[in-house]
Amino acid sequence: MGSVKAQMMKAPEGRVTIRDVARTAGVGVGTVSRVLNGANAVSAGTRKRVRAVIRRLRFRPNAHARRVMRARADTICFVLCNRPFLHPFHARIFQGVESAATALKQYVTYVAVSYRKGQSSQQITLPPILEEKGMADGLILAGAFYPNFIRLVKGLGLPFVASSNNLPLPRGEGSFDQVRYNGAEGQFQATRYLVEQGHCLIAFVGDTTLPWIREQRQGYLSAMRSFHLEPIEVTAHRNNSPSEYGIWAGSQLLSLGSRPTVVLAGSDAVAFGLWRSFRHHSLHVPGDISLVGFDDTEEALLVDPPLTTVRVPKEAIGQACVELLMQREIHPGDPFICRLLPTELIIRGTVHRL
Repeated sequence: MGSVKAQMMKAPEGRVTIRDVARTAGVGVGTVSRVLNGANAVSAGTRKRVRAVIRRLRFRPNAHARRVMRARADTICFVLCNRPFLHPFHARIFQGVESAATALKQYVTYVAVSYRKGQSSQQITLPPILEEKGMADGLILAGAFYPNFIRLVKGLGLPFVASSNNLPLPRGEGSFDQVRYNGAEGQFQATRYLVEQGHCLIAFVGDTTLPWIREQRQGYLSAMRSFHLEPIEVTAHRNNSPSEYGIWAGSQLLSLGSRPTVVLAGSDAVAFGLWRSFRHHSLHVPGDISLVGFDDTEEALLVDPPLTTVRVPKEAIGQACVELLMQREIHPGDPFICRLLPTELIIRGTVHRL
């Protein structure tokens, strides 16, 4: 015991190694490694002594060597498909991924992949980090991706989780872990709130060639049926930005025989375009026509009055993706999970009570 204390009194010179820690603490290298990795097979007293030596010697473990020994990269790869760096919606998901990964002492790396919907899986070019074995332990997919990319990712043999509201999949398909937000329920609740405010002429605007807009529309139609109201819709496809779509849709709505008293937009950006269109036609929000967005972007608070909208829990989506990915790594044979996260109606100033 005296020799161990003597060793602990004298710190080794030069760069400290795991062997220096083991020798100074009077234990084997394997014991130090187990303490560093959080293993349970070490007594409380030994663990305390080893950690004291690590602090005193200011030992910094070689992270690369530890990853090699554990056959893990401790790295999650966030794959953003067919979206600019970083798309605002997916940037918030990425923040949730990074927050959850940091808490679990995992690294996060980001890559972007662009490809066409009609390409075969073999024609899609993957970034090197996805092609080289051992660079990442698992993937989180976000953005606009399609079944061809899912097939390609499955061939990599890596666990993955998809933020999948953007993924057009036939009903019943999807043999992989997913995290989704409940867009249908969000629009159902928004429609119900508008009925409670006295509105009957409630319109829905959004390009239903987009899967997340189709899902929202189902919630809107379900609510309208439940209150025995006639739907008013502008849902045609157009090749332009969401705000431009809103400008065009506003003119379409105002040309109808019965002007709606309120409009539900498929996104905040579409809502801003609608607002601009209404202003062009000398209509005030909410005095002449009410407006509700979807997403709850930062810009929703900057307009006057602030936009009533449906909040999508973007950071929570990222955190849930990390949780499912870690579960999949631990239990690779478990059934696949689709975790559905709730949305929330945020009532602000753009709905007028009739």
